[in-house]
Amino acid sequence: MSLRPLGAKTSPGPNFETAAPINSTASIVTVIQQVDPRSLSGAGTIDTKSPADRQRDLREATPQNARAPVTSPALMTAREREITHELQSRDAIVRTEEESHQTLAGANAGMISYSYTAGPDGRLYVTGGKVSIHPLQGLKGAAAIANQAAIANAASMPGSSAADFNVAQGASRNISAMIATQAIAAAESYRMTLGLGTASGNIDITG
Repeated sequence: MSLRPLGAKTSPGPNFETAAPINSTASIVTVIQQVDPRSLSGAGTIDTKSPADRQRDLREATPQNARAPVTSPALMTAREREITHELQSRDAIVRTEEESHQTLAGANAGMISYSYTAGPDGRLYVTGGKVSIHPLQGLKGAAAIANQAAIANAASMPGSSAADFNVAQGASRNISAMIATQAIAAAESYRMTLGLGTASGNIDITG
């Protein structure tokens, strides 16, 4: 505490200037500058690929025998989509051919057996097939020939395999043998009708 004599005038204190009042209506302007992140120092390349593209790239880098099956074509590589399309086409062709073989062979045909190949999508596609043939037994004459003809027709379809061709040839040989046998039997029957027997010789006709 400071003491001063009575009647002494009080000296004025320091002269403080009153600051100008802040204009409350002044606007605050914020400047926002858009910056491309790629232009910043040390910024790397931005990955714009979709998740499907990234998964597909990962499959490309994975050995084919180590890839897990995928059902979505969007996740397949270009080669996998091509393989899947080829397998689908092959499946349809083989099924149609084998069903036609079975139909044409008629009662001689057994069950169709197929072989399968797994596609990139994990599905099994038919890539081979065969129809077992069991010729009917006990047929004679025209019925036997017609039965062998049905087998030959079934094995002679366009696109038939070498095994089918062998079956068709065998059926054709059987038909030729049957026709020859029937021709001999018919000739013998005719000779017997004329009373000539089976021996060859001169024919004497008296009336």
